[in-house]
Amino acid sequence: MSHQSNPVQFLAHEMDRFGLSTSAQEWSDILRQSNERFVTQRTPIYSDSKIGDRWILITSGLASSNYSHPDGRITLTRFFEPGHLAGNVTSTWGKVYGSDELFAITDVEGLEFPHSYLSQELLSGKTFGTYVRLKLVETLQFDKDLLVCKSLNEPEVGLKFLEERQASVLQFALKKDIAAFLGITAQAYSRILRRHSTD
Repeated sequence: MSHQSNPVQFLAHEMDRFGLSTSAQEWSDILRQSNERFVTQRTPIYSDSKIGDRWILITSGLASSNYSHPDGRITLTRFFEPGHLAGNVTSTWGKVYGSDELFAITDVEGLEFPHSYLSQELLSGKTFGTYVRLKLVETLQFDKDLLVCKSLNEPEVGLKFLEERQASVLQFALKKDIAAFLGITAQAYSRILRRHSTD
């Protein structure tokens, strides 16, 4: 994935997708609160060693949420694509150190917002607040479907979820990342791919 998006334009298209248009004053406020961010591939966007206080609307690239277990193991819990609002949820809402790291799989570009601003918009914002609330509903639906998929603990089901819901992951993520999401080794994932190619 290349560094080629325009984060502000992406947000404008996102809001248009929901049929939302802001006043010039509200749009100016949104831009004043936001910050364009670029993160190079294979580096953290938000580390689990800091208390989270920001969210990023990913506008290009691919990221993952990596959960650090007390014994040092890391579980890749989900992928984030353009249009996803991402952050360290537990850390940001609870004001504590979290165990999740938001990690750039590829180069990632996005529009970053302070947690305090998004919280205010979520509760009482006008047009942008409506957008944040709609994104929350969209995210909850996605997460519910993902939870059902992951609870089955079947790699083939997880792969089907990616094929149907996050095809860019299969195109741009490393095999080891996809295998980690599926809960299997990279070798086992390669065997699944070989089976699929002969079907």
